[in-house]
Amino acid sequence: MASEALDLPLDDTPASRFLAWFIGGLTYLAVLACAVAVLAQGTVERLADTPRIVTVALPPVDDAAAGEAEVRAVRALLEGLPGVAYTSLVSKEELDRLVEPWLGRAGEDRPGEMPLPRLVDVRLLPGPEPDLAALAEKVRTVAPQALLEDTSPSHGTLETLARRLRWMGGGAGLVVLVLTLVVVVVVTRMSLDLHDETVDLLRLLGAPDRYVARQFELHAMASALKGGSIGFTAALATLVALLYLPPLLGHPLFAVEPRPLDWILLAIVPVLAALMITVAARLTATIGLARLR
Repeated sequence: MASEALDLPLDDTPASRFLAWFIGGLTYLAVLACAVAVLAQGTVERLADTPRIVTVALPPVDDAAAGEAEVRAVRALLEGLPGVAYTSLVSKEELDRLVEPWLGRAGEDRPGEMPLPRLVDVRLLPGPEPDLAALAEKVRTVAPQALLEDTSPSHGTLETLARRLRWMGGGAGLVVLVLTLVVVVVVTRMSLDLHDETVDLLRLLGAPDRYVARQFELHAMASALKGGSIGFTAALATLVALLYLPPLLGHPLFAVEPRPLDWILLAIVPVLAALMITVAARLTATIGLARLR
């Protein structure tokens, strides 16, 4: 390891001795947090590629001919709009099945012939989030009392949750990386203060400050590579267990799996952390050496 060839005994201080383990634990948390963001992003993209279904409800009418004309006008309007794949009128039999849990079976438990609304299912093409409010306003130009509701089973709450988890996971990963840098800065300053006499001796022997700062940089880089490798390996094992073991038992935990690009992005996390740690240690040592003059 690079620290064995250093002129400063940086591994002698307790904080420096456990620096690699600190980095490993924080890298583990950062990779898992980023994995949550990656899986949430995959869920958002899958939902975006899923056709969306909205239902237009028209109030019951006494005049059957007028009602049919209104339904035809609504369907013609909707099918002429961009982003609409097709529309379909919900049959009376299907409507009876929908209201049966609340009103009872038609003709048996249901008293009399209760008027039911007419429902038109609208299948929207995959793509950007539709403006349902604007769509409802257009429908009301031909059916003033129409109501529009998003009935897609895969949207709504699930999509909102996935978007929130995406930001929460990414934010948590960023916070952990920042915390890692804070730990490295604190440990570097402590090591510099504890070895101030050795630093003075190196200076007397003609070593420039950039050489001394390089000692702290190499030690931090070695700790980052060791700790990052341990943390990433542990996080990878955890992810594989969570992703692939539950499906074998018939209870998958996630609806999506990471893509090859996602695994590459997760692998970048410890590499990025190592680079940031190395730079942070170098800058902290340089500033500290200027202070010790």
